[in-house]
Amino acid sequence: MAGISSTWYARLEQGKEITPSGPALARIADVFRLESAERAYLFHLAGRVDPAAGAAEDEPVVRTIETCVHACSYPAYVLDKYWNPRFWNAETAKIFTMWLQGPELNLLRHMFVDPNARTFVVDWELRARELLAQFRVDFGQHIDDPKMLDLVHGLNEESEWFRLFWNDQQAQLRYCIEKGYDHPQLGLLRFSQTTFMASAVPSLKLVILTPHS
Repeated sequence: MAGISSTWYARLEQGKEITPSGPALARIADVFRLESAERAYLFHLAGRVDPAAGAAEDEPVVRTIETCVHACSYPAYVLDKYWNPRFWNAETAKIFTMWLQGPELNLLRHMFVDPNARTFVVDWELRARELLAQFRVDFGQHIDDPKMLDLVHGLNEESEWFRLFWNDQQAQLRYCIEKGYDHPQLGLLRFSQTTFMASAVPSLKLVILTPHS
């Protein structure tokens, strides 16, 4: 049912020195109808990326995250695995009008293709490098996703800055980052950005911006 031989599977159960691929483990997980936590544990033990990771979302969890975003008094928004904004609160909409109502809704495309970002984001080059280093971690988890590859290919074609920074091969986990924005109406704004991952829907990232006094 999983498309593998009984001998190979026996060696896998016995802990022999074999290197199962992500797709092979995915077929085994499908045959055993593993729950999401069991499936995640299997891939964690094997040190492999689940090709189906993020394919299905727990809708009640997604709705709960959206409710939290709208209840937050600070700017807050949620990105999907392609770094498209899924939802955001009123504080975010007030500050990031050029992004959310601009020509490029995808955050990476806004940063590297939309010229407005160059004047809006303080220390644009530094922030663009950080953004791309963080995205590379997500990209590595979905490297076989055609839509992810199309996103990177398109940015490589359209942005010289993206090509330059992408070739640096930098990777960076998300942590608390200081960010500044030169808003045309509100003036200079500075925030501490913190990113959270939902354990039930790891493809979604919750970003909260805590304003500096």
